[in-house]
Amino acid sequence: MKCPVCNAELPPTAKFCGSCGTTLAPPPPSAPEQAWPVMNAMNAPSNYAGGALPTVQKKYKVLRFIAVLMKVFAFLAGGILVIAGVVMFIAGAAASSRGSVGNTSVDFGPTAFLGGALTGLLMLVYGVFVFIFLYAYAEWMYVFMDIEENTRVTNEMLSGRR
Repeated sequence: MKCPVCNAELPPTAKFCGSCGTTLAPPPPSAPEQAWPVMNAMNAPSNYAGGALPTVQKKYKVLRFIAVLMKVFAFLAGGILVIAGVVMFIAGAAASSRGSVGNTSVDFGPTAFLGGALTGLLMLVYGVFVFIFLYAYAEWMYVFMDIEENTRVTNEMLSGRR
């Protein structure tokens, strides 16, 4: 390597010239042979020949319909179980009051209240779990359908780049 000012011979690792004191700029790094494509704002590679993302046909229409039905069923089942839990709780509270069976007066006491309250609470918790499970199951169906669709879009993009 030579100094650009005084043409003095310098070692390749020199950062400045020993004769004139000129600071030497490091050589630019060599460009890699094949770099991964840079993604733009549309999430398509900049060297993608098609420009816009390719459109692919929506598949699995019946599976999408089943996922919607699962979400609706999640709301129905969860709602019914929550209402049943509240009714059981109220029934337990009502049963704990003094009642009569036939000609005799019966006091069900705290046992009826505790039984109704625990059953109602368990039904409430069960209703929430049923809702969460069914709704999450429907969402997982959408996740797998989206993965499949994104795989087909990526395949179309890579096919158009060749």
